[in-house]
Amino acid sequence: MSDAPDSPSPRGRLPHPLAALILAMAAILLVGLSLRIPTISLSPLVPAMMDDTGHGETFVSLLTSVPLALTLLAAPIAPVLANRLGRSRTVSLSLLAIVAGTVIRSIPGEAPLLIGTGMLGFSIAIVTVLAPSIISAERTTLRSRLTGVYSMSLSLGPALALALTVPVGEFLDLEWRGTLLIWIVVSAGALVLWWFYSRTYAEGTEGTTDESVDPANEPRGSNPRGGHDPRGGHGAKAVLGDVDVWMLALFLGVTSLMFYTTSAWLPTVFVGDGMSAQVAGGFVSLINVIAIPFGLIAPALLGRGASRILAPFAPLLAVGGVVLLLIADSQTALIVTILLGVAQGLCLGVSYDQIIGYGRSPAHTASVSAVTSAVGVALAALGPFAFGLGLEVAGSAAVPLLGLALVAAAQSVIGLRTSRL
Repeated sequence: MSDAPDSPSPRGRLPHPLAALILAMAAILLVGLSLRIPTISLSPLVPAMMDDTGHGETFVSLLTSVPLALTLLAAPIAPVLANRLGRSRTVSLSLLAIVAGTVIRSIPGEAPLLIGTGMLGFSIAIVTVLAPSIISAERTTLRSRLTGVYSMSLSLGPALALALTVPVGEFLDLEWRGTLLIWIVVSAGALVLWWFYSRTYAEGTEGTTDESVDPANEPRGSNPRGGHDPRGGHGAKAVLGDVDVWMLALFLGVTSLMFYTTSAWLPTVFVGDGMSAQVAGGFVSLINVIAIPFGLIAPALLGRGASRILAPFAPLLAVGGVVLLLIADSQTALIVTILLGVAQGLCLGVSYDQIIGYGRSPAHTASVSAVTSAVGVALAALGPFAFGLGLEVAGSAAVPLLGLALVAAAQSVIGLRTSRL
């Protein structure tokens, strides 16, 4: 790969199209898993961590909130790094830092735990911002498939982390630090596959923009929008001044808010209705499992002309699930879980397909993704806090659940706008 990120480097002989597709999908899948598993795998180990270290909820909350906070710092930096180093090289270095952060976090002591967590949070944020631009640089025929795989991985990662972390750790007779370290196989695998993918398949996309390619020939790095765009350039100022970008950011942000809020508080709501904690946790984990196939198929459905229906319709499923919970309590937990899971998967797929489709070039997509990621994190952090506050002030789950339903309904209205971009 050339050291000059703004000049396309000559590619060697590409692999067979089927082999190239498998390599691309596998690389994107493991990269997506690496963005969720390192942080989500911490949650099941919180009791063991508190017993071992003697720290309370405040310190543990810091470990889970730091990665989210670092996204706000990394979001504006990621496009700058990609422009200077090249997208593929920046992702490679970030994946390497994720591997290193996982190792450092597992070293005994408070300092390694905090340093490793910080490395993980910052590096994950960089890759999260750049992932849509990597997919945007691909051939048009591959974008919907890779977007589906990426969206699916964002639900598959939490499902695997929540379901397997404790059982695998107990099977291998590991304490909590060693259990966290076992997930290094995912990030290390992502680094290896990404290296092969970027060297053999995506290398020629570095630095390409819609001004440097002919859209009619559909080369790698082109965008169907192509040509002159009256909305302006690709820089931060132009993107921040684009109202449509903020609509995309709000759609993704509400998707994140719904995910983190239901993950944090839905078990509490179920337990308050008389369900056991174990069963309640199982239902919430099932939401991620149900979301997996729908995150995969959503971009394909959008590519077949369903965008104007799917974007406003998907959040309404979440509205239905929350309203049903308000009316019938946890007696309809399975139906509520199915509705929330389908909504989560579809909204994830729609969100990233819209971001990638809106980008006029990989560089522009990275800038758009920086804004949407920052807004997504801000709303993701606000959701659980607001729900908990409403639960405490109102003394029941009815008020915060009603608020959650209204937020999902607002997302449906936003989807009417974003589906026409």
